[in-house]
Amino acid sequence: MRFRWLLSSFIGVFLFCPPAKAGKIIFWEFEEQDNNLVFVTDEGVQPEAQLLSNPTRLVIDLPGTTLGRETVKEEYQGAVRGFRIGQPEPDTSRIVVEFAPGYTIDSDEIKFRGNSATDWTVEIPQPRVSRVDTARDDDSEAIALDLPEVELPSSLPGLEEAELPSRPSSSGVASDAVTSSPHIKATRNGFFVDIDGNRKMKIDSERNGDRIDFSLSGIIIPPDLVNQSVAVNQYGVSTIEFEQVSDSEATMSLVVAEDSPDWLATFSRIKGLLLIPRGKLPTSTNIATDTENSESEESEAIAPLNLTEKTTEDLSLIDAIELADDDTQLLVRGDNELSAVTSRQSNGIYQVTINNAELAEDFQGPELEAGSPISQLKVRQEDSMVVLEVTTRLRYRLGQLSPEDQALALPIEVGSSLPPQNDAPLLPPGFAKAPKQRPIPATPPPIPASDRPRIIIDPGHGGKDPGTVGIGGFREKDVVLPISLDVAEILRKQDIEVIMTRDSDYFVSLEGRTDLANDMNADLFVSIHANAINLSRPDVNGLETYYYQSGRRLAEIIHWSILNGVNIDNRGIRRARFYVLRHSIAPAVLVEVGFLTGAVDASRLKNPDHRRQMAEAIARGIIEYIKQNNI
Repeated sequence: MRFRWLLSSFIGVFLFCPPAKAGKIIFWEFEEQDNNLVFVTDEGVQPEAQLLSNPTRLVIDLPGTTLGRETVKEEYQGAVRGFRIGQPEPDTSRIVVEFAPGYTIDSDEIKFRGNSATDWTVEIPQPRVSRVDTARDDDSEAIALDLPEVELPSSLPGLEEAELPSRPSSSGVASDAVTSSPHIKATRNGFFVDIDGNRKMKIDSERNGDRIDFSLSGIIIPPDLVNQSVAVNQYGVSTIEFEQVSDSEATMSLVVAEDSPDWLATFSRIKGLLLIPRGKLPTSTNIATDTENSESEESEAIAPLNLTEKTTEDLSLIDAIELADDDTQLLVRGDNELSAVTSRQSNGIYQVTINNAELAEDFQGPELEAGSPISQLKVRQEDSMVVLEVTTRLRYRLGQLSPEDQALALPIEVGSSLPPQNDAPLLPPGFAKAPKQRPIPATPPPIPASDRPRIIIDPGHGGKDPGTVGIGGFREKDVVLPISLDVAEILRKQDIEVIMTRDSDYFVSLEGRTDLANDMNADLFVSIHANAINLSRPDVNGLETYYYQSGRRLAEIIHWSILNGVNIDNRGIRRARFYVLRHSIAPAVLVEVGFLTGAVDASRLKNPDHRRQMAEAIARGIIEYIKQNNI
């Protein structure tokens, strides 16, 4: 399996793309748990959709839009097998939701909801087993779906917009304008506003000459932004003004130049509000004001936000980052001499800051193959610096940075391996640390006094919820509980505090599991499950480990500990939006210890010795993470 290298800023991948010349998809997400597909474009679009059979696929075409990158593919387990988005034609993007063989959906239950002409949600019904799960390719049928009509702009994407009505300009900075705000940052292709919200919140906009007003329903803006006018003076925008109209509504207004395009406001799926232009930005970052004296104090008040004095022409261009010399070097190539500083953020995570540089428009990142010594590479632009975040796999580390001709070389060295698998304790008896300083909530829950690491072990399902049922009626809840109890026993012998979400066969809600972890101020959250796909697929077997955000390193350590100590196939480490991962404050992972529908895994998981080996490997990974991160 190939791992995608990640080109990202603090607000997401798409803001690094150059300004769109036509309609463009600016973000998308398949919410696996809810079977919802969400996508947003920067121009109004009327989707065209059809349901194909054998195999079942939901195909959504977006005429007049471009993707601006290679085809994106995501794979899932279960009835929904995958999701991809590509560019089959120059003027049409295509989104395809694929279903596992033998599954179908009712076309009448598919709901398309146009929140606006640019913001769409597709609610996909729960897939069901098809009456006939095999058919020839030429039996495939297509069902055209009726979609709601939306009001589209009269001009087509990429064409010049009609001249907007004008009014007396107010683009000069108000006397009470502030020159900067920690809540607003200029990005390579727009602005980021650090306020809380989500994509489901309604945002209405209206342009009146040199002013674009946004109505933000259900938003409470930070107190130090209320009634503020922030001078940004970039991209044809002089100021951004904020007002809290009521307890449930706020307004945000952009004062723009006449040649500024319209702007789209949408909440990121990661964090914050994104402001993105609908068309090409003005070439100048400075906006003309109505003041007669450009050297006046008022003009000085609109100094560019987060820009250095160094001009773009003076910056070195980063052309490519690549793995070289049989994956023993990470090379950063530019068009000039490069200078950088390297620091280790935590075990296996490094930050490389390249000064006076920017990413070239045709910048290329490396292909990170399975088995690569680097598991993740993030690249972002920060003002006049390019920042790399490099995460190495277990047993690897980055060496001393050395400059080469128009390049920087980071050697990739072999580090220490996992601890030996024997009965020796991985932590000394009586292991304890000083109490950790944590933010104190307004009404802190009662927390038992302890200076030991506090780990939540979460056996999945239980009671009325048996989980998946595999070959021979083997139930998930009966597999994961003994493994979890063994993990807890091993950890407690190392003087680690363990709290279990359930220690016998009873039901606990997903909310109850994460509430317990958060209320107990846990250091780690480890959920243990068994996998399933379809009883007709006994050939699918193996280990999968999931994380959402902060648990990525924990997932990797536990995953490789299991592979080193248990006879099981490797199906990879993946990011997923499982409830317990998204709602746990502590680093959280979900371990799928094998497939109950797999002939090999099901047979092994019935063996108590195999389950004990699995528990020992999970515990060993947890302990190794505790040691590495000094918890």
